[in-house]
Amino acid sequence: MPPKDYDFQPGAILHDAIVGTFKANGGSFELWCRENGISPSLARLIEAAGEDFLRMAYSRRIAADAAAVKKGAA
Repeated sequence: MPPKDYDFQPGAILHDAIVGTFKANGGSFELWCRENGISPSLARLIEAAGEDFLRMAYSRRIAADAAAVKKGAA
């Protein structure tokens, strides 16, 4: 089965949203990786963090970054 299209762009914003989602749910990115025997760079974190909550956190971060850029351009 082909991978699900998440509309997420790899990078710092996605990483921050994933780590924040784990924290908001009382967990830890590093702990999840250790407990699952997975290297942090290879982890399938979108499902682990919770796609719905992650999508919300990611969208908020994108909007905040866009507003900051717009404000700086004014």
